[in-house]
Amino acid sequence: MMSYLTVSTVAEWSCFCIAFFCLRTDKDPLWKWFPAYLLIVCLVETTGIYIRTTWHVTNAPLYNLYLPIECIFVSSFLFHQLRNFGLKRTWLYAWLTLFTGLYLTESISNNWERYSRQVVVLMSVIFVLAALYYFYLVLRSEQYIRLGGHGPFWWVSGVLMFYFGGVVTYIFFTYLLQAPASDSIQYSVRYIIFKVLNVILYGSWAYACICRYRQLK
Repeated sequence: MMSYLTVSTVAEWSCFCIAFFCLRTDKDPLWKWFPAYLLIVCLVETTGIYIRTTWHVTNAPLYNLYLPIECIFVSSFLFHQLRNFGLKRTWLYAWLTLFTGLYLTESISNNWERYSRQVVVLMSVIFVLAALYYFYLVLRSEQYIRLGGHGPFWWVSGVLMFYFGGVVTYIFFTYLLQAPASDSIQYSVRYIIFKVLNVILYGSWAYACICRYRQLK
């Protein structure tokens, strides 16, 4: 049982509970479906632990199946925020088409057995660029926004920090996978970095849900 209580699973399930409570009456489609997406994330993470610890096989195929869900939801949410600044839906369709083509190409070439790392890197870069563009438009906007209590700002902030950190980590993937954090710590630097990034992401998303809840009260 303790193997399921990791930094990531605690952060994910906590975020899900907060989102479920805060967004259960939200009328906006993407905010309303956000808890459902988080539930999928939690189930995938928990199932991945079960596959690794009980069956002792790689859980890469499971995470490969999850990738399109992650791409579609995060892309749609980012577009939902950028659409308020006039971004056309064509950009979203073009990106999802490109992702689908590259995802199928890499998955088929790997026989669906290895993690589609190149697709993940590209997806992360696109999310970082979209998040930076969102911040640029917010800074240019003449509309007053109290960022401390603005849900979309914190949601996009989590995306920016998580996926930017992910891109840097994947660039140095081999080194970070092998390098221990210290002589007294058994985990690789990469493992620790991703745990920290998970806490940042789901912490930011949880706070975004709280902001959204306060806004709708």
